[in-house]
Amino acid sequence: MDKEYLDNYLARENEEYERLVIRKIEDGSFDFERDKYPPDSRFIKLQRPVTDSTYYGCYAEERWNQVPFNGSTIIGLDAVPPATFEKYYFKISEIPKVIDFIKETGKIQIVLQQPPVIYEGLSHLDPFFKDLEPPYIRGINFVSIVSERELKSGAELFNDLSKIKFLGWYSKIAESLDKDKIYSFPILADQFHNYSFVYAILKVRYPLIAEEVENGLVDDPIKVLSILNASSSFIIDPLINIRFDSITNSFEEIKRGKEILCQAVDSHKIRFPCEVGKFLLRKLTYAPNGLRACNELIDHYSSYDLQKVHSSLNEAILKNHPDIVEKNSAALSEILDNVWNDKTILRRIKGLKIGLPFSLAAIGEIAAGPLGGIGGLLAGLGFDVINRFLEANTEGLDEKISKMFSRSYQINIYDFKKKYEGRIVA
Repeated sequence: MDKEYLDNYLARENEEYERLVIRKIEDGSFDFERDKYPPDSRFIKLQRPVTDSTYYGCYAEERWNQVPFNGSTIIGLDAVPPATFEKYYFKISEIPKVIDFIKETGKIQIVLQQPPVIYEGLSHLDPFFKDLEPPYIRGINFVSIVSERELKSGAELFNDLSKIKFLGWYSKIAESLDKDKIYSFPILADQFHNYSFVYAILKVRYPLIAEEVENGLVDDPIKVLSILNASSSFIIDPLINIRFDSITNSFEEIKRGKEILCQAVDSHKIRFPCEVGKFLLRKLTYAPNGLRACNELIDHYSSYDLQKVHSSLNEAILKNHPDIVEKNSAALSEILDNVWNDKTILRRIKGLKIGLPFSLAAIGEIAAGPLGGIGGLLAGLGFDVINRFLEANTEGLDEKISKMFSRSYQINIYDFKKKYEGRIVA
């Protein structure tokens, strides 16, 4: 894309953002429950729930691990050179297939992470612009969170403190990455600019974290990056989000964020989409990772069922192991296996079969005789005893009783495995 095209592209994006977000927030007409930005109209076959794509620790083909288990997964496209793009996104040769997949299913969507002008000269990304015209994603403007004076003052303080040590260190890193064609200097300069605003919000909302940033700017640049990146993921992104139904992170990102930010990371909202998705892909298809495996699941399993079983596995992790982020990824994998292979409901069904010494005829007599009160007892639990037993179908009763004493996630996983018994591979 040439400069003129991208300048015009940015102008259109700015006009839309001004009209649909800034003006509506200023006049009080923006509905934070209903209004979304970018709007649904900017996407192809958008499906809910809409979630973002995990970045840290979930690269290249692993990005597909999330896709079958959401409505639409929005992938933020960074302005990166070809080698970096293939490391973190897709093979460049696969871009046409990815675009076809988007148009056919709407299961993934593409947005720009940086202002369009930063993508100048990155010709390998041209197909996304030409075929999809992806929106430049932005949340609510920062002055809706803190005052313009506080934002400006905080950014200026960050820039002043950066001059002591951090800016020189960051500039050298940026020059090196640009020279090696890993990241372009413009994207890193844009990131530095964003850091100043992240700090400004921390200064107002989380002064203790801001103080750690201030100390690090003077004597520990690496620590500054860790704090600012974690704050962006776990504090700023949820605060400004006006697009996603949920924001996702990888296990390692959550673990690191918890170590850096402590209570600022809300443990009640933790999800492990990449890890749980990877686990389910191994269980549900023989196809290799990536787009092919994603298509296999979409073709052979109900989208609703996939979302439900994915959510149930995540619920099981948190309910049984609330301290999960204090463990490691190997422990997480073992927990997932244990939950998936849980035989609780099957054991209860078997126990009921052994423990109820009634023949159908006997039960019919009991239900009709002086001890017919047993019918009232079971009927009170939701069973039509006479009809169910006399129709010679005790299997359903065993299962229903067993489920009454099981957790919801156990029931969902059991039902999923029963429904797709002939398709599950492990």
